[in-house]
Amino acid sequence: MGRPARVAGPGAAAPPAMPAGMPAAMPAAMLAVMLAAMAGCAAGCAAGGTGDAAGAGPTTVLSRPAAPPGPGLFVVNSQPLGGPIVIDGQGYLMYRYDRDGAAPPRSACTGACAAEWPPVRAGDLARLRVAGIDRGKLGVLRRPDGIGQLTLAGHPLYGRRADRLPGDTSGHGRDGWFAVSPAGARAGRPPG
Repeated sequence: MGRPARVAGPGAAAPPAMPAGMPAAMPAAMLAVMLAAMAGCAAGCAAGGTGDAAGAGPTTVLSRPAAPPGPGLFVVNSQPLGGPIVIDGQGYLMYRYDRDGAAPPRSACTGACAAEWPPVRAGDLARLRVAGIDRGKLGVLRRPDGIGQLTLAGHPLYGRRADRLPGDTSGHGRDGWFAVSPAGARAGRPPG
């Protein structure tokens, strides 16, 4: 059972509100710290430190830090990928697909593909919280099913149903799927 599809516009379930008095820039910094901690855990967890999702051992559950109110796109630096990446308001990685088109924007991911790699739904772009991304590079692609999909520099954006935790980068480099940079290009270093 995967995570629910993400929505990047009004009507999305709002993440927890920021504590009173927290500076607006603080949530992005907290997400960066969370990603760095998870990257460190990946090595320790892979060595059997906390068990695995198959139930072979106990799983450590980290409390979720306060996230910015409402949907959004944010840039953080990824140590595993070696550069800046785009995440959603809950810390999940945004992906792009090499088989899609950017000029003009088009999605090649439909049907079963879209079930595994859910399109990021576009809402009211004026209300979308953005940090580290040129707002002028955001757009909306009307998919064949009528859904508006968020684009970055013309590239349709997706989540990954198999990503279990914020900061999970395991979809990067799989069959033409890559983390997206703030410019809409492939992010970070090549996998492998």
